[in-house]
Amino acid sequence: MLGRLVEKMKGGGKCVSGASYLGGYLDRVCSRYAGRYLSMKAQNEDTDALDILAQMLISEMGTEEVDTSAARAFLSILIENDHLPMQCQLNESELGTLRDLLLGYFSGAANINDKGAQVLSLIERKFGNGDFSQAKILLQIFETNEETRQNNERNLYYEEMIIRLDMGPTRPKAVGSGGAVPKLSSTASEEEAVRYFQGLVNEGGIRFYLYLRDLEEVSRWQNALSSLHAGVQEYLLDYIPVIRWRMIGMLEEPLMAQIGRHMTFEMLRRHVQSKLRMCYFLLLASGCTGHEWFIFSFTEWSKKHFDVDVREVFPVLHRSGVVEGMCLQEVLDIVTDRFYGNAMNRIVVRPDALEEAYHSALQTISESDFGQVPSGNYSLGDFILDALLPFDYASPAFAYRLYAMM
Repeated sequence: MLGRLVEKMKGGGKCVSGASYLGGYLDRVCSRYAGRYLSMKAQNEDTDALDILAQMLISEMGTEEVDTSAARAFLSILIENDHLPMQCQLNESELGTLRDLLLGYFSGAANINDKGAQVLSLIERKFGNGDFSQAKILLQIFETNEETRQNNERNLYYEEMIIRLDMGPTRPKAVGSGGAVPKLSSTASEEEAVRYFQGLVNEGGIRFYLYLRDLEEVSRWQNALSSLHAGVQEYLLDYIPVIRWRMIGMLEEPLMAQIGRHMTFEMLRRHVQSKLRMCYFLLLASGCTGHEWFIFSFTEWSKKHFDVDVREVFPVLHRSGVVEGMCLQEVLDIVTDRFYGNAMNRIVVRPDALEEAYHSALQTISESDFGQVPSGNYSLGDFILDALLPFDYASPAFAYRLYAMM
């Protein structure tokens, strides 16, 4: 228990912007952090900046100072949880259950098995409900060896892909084209687009996101840390304020500016991997899903945009995962960099091309048959990347299966 997460950390009220559970506590300690850091460094030169932040947060949450490894492990959980959309995050009670297990483990509490059983029960519920991002966070606590980690990841992957392929509408009425939310024109303004996305939320529970930091939070932390050494500032600002999937309309910043900040190399890498993950699963379940067309589309897409022959890709992916025993995400990272990396590095998107792709994606979404799309959370950035790097979908609704955030 408490394996990979602890090793990793040893090694290393709602506002306009939608303050998360962690965000609220970060706001409380922001102005006091620099003073606390300078005081602690004066006592111990080797004190780590994130150790100090973790202890401040634990204290702010009403817990007395605890083992630093426990505090850092819990901070890792909080940050990973905060990356998720607000609707997909573990709530305060669930995080409290996880915190009690961590603190109990490091303090040698007698009832540690009971606390572990509570977390396992929570994992089972998340797994059963299809809340795979939450289950993944929770499972890290029990990954004491590579075999356990690999088994957990493989089970999550299979179940996630099955649910993606079985996704169906869950609402009593249609929205979007012909429904309660009117179609958008190709020249829709940002204000009209934001109102449209809000209409999808209100009428169908369909939420679109971009992966961003809140610039107001960034400015607040930059100002609060300005008295500290530049290296310390850079170190902390790599972690906080947390970059998160934020729903369209949550930030006041112009939408095109948000899209520009979202479109990083990492988002392109994630886009390629989402297609790789689906194609690999369909190959494993060949003939059983009815979606074999995706394999052919992916083959043509890889060749056209990246000059990649997928016949070379999947033997490497399969051998590394099955024969060499590597975890799927590690193999995906290696395969993506090896086969797609050079072409991805050469992709340059001009502002005018990005805006054109955004309007194309907006038109595609507006013309969707939302009677075939379940309520949920979706990445707007991936639809824009589909406009920049066109992919041939036999069924347009299949894109929603790929870009649903679970």
